[in-house]
Formats: sequence, structure tokens, C-alpha cells
Amino acid sequence: MEKACNISDIPSGTMKGFTVNDNYILVANVDGNFYAVDAVCTHMSGFIPVGKLEKKFIISCPTHGAQYDVKTGKLIKDVDEEIKEATGSGASDLQIYEVSIKDDSIFIDL
Repeated sequence: MEKACNISDIPSGTMKGFTVNDNYILVANVDGNFYAVDAVCTHMSGFIPVGKLEKKFIISCPTHGAQYDVKTGKLIKDVDEEIKEATGSGASDLQIYEVSIKDDSIFIDL
């Protein structure tokens, strides 16, 4: 387990990106529960933490709008067909990581 941040760094209803052992990780706080997934979109490497956390569990990539469930990493909405045609690919699921809380710190199992 590697420390990602402090609990106070991520207020409820928000998400932030962190570098943990050279990995870009997104940590989201949903009603006091913390979830961690890859912070880089599988479509064209958009940095998801600058996107949106919507409907509590949905994270959206700001680049082309792919959406993921932050709890499972599953792709909820792929990029539009026109974007797939132009870029030659769509998005796929994100890697999820186990989160542990100790004292006031959030740890990620990489």
C-alpha cells in the first residue's frame, strides 16, 4: 500500500488526481467512501481528474466525454461514433485499486 493523499485533500463529492509510484491515480470521495481508478482515460489519455464527478459515481473524461463508474472502473458511455471513426478507437474499462484508510491518510494498493 502506498500513500496517495490525506482524507482532507478530497472533500465529499469531489475527485483529485495523484501520482503514486509513477502511476496517475484518481481518488474520489463519494459520501465519505473513497474509490481509486486510473486517472488517464483509456481512449486518448485524457486526464480524468480535470473532468467531472456526476451523479455521485460517474466520472467523465474532459477530452472526448467517455464516462466511467468510479466504483468499478467500468465504461458507462463510450466516446461518440464520429470520434471513434476519427481516432480509430473507443474507450475501455479503467483499472481500479483497493483503498485503505489509516489515521487521516488514504493508501492505494498498486
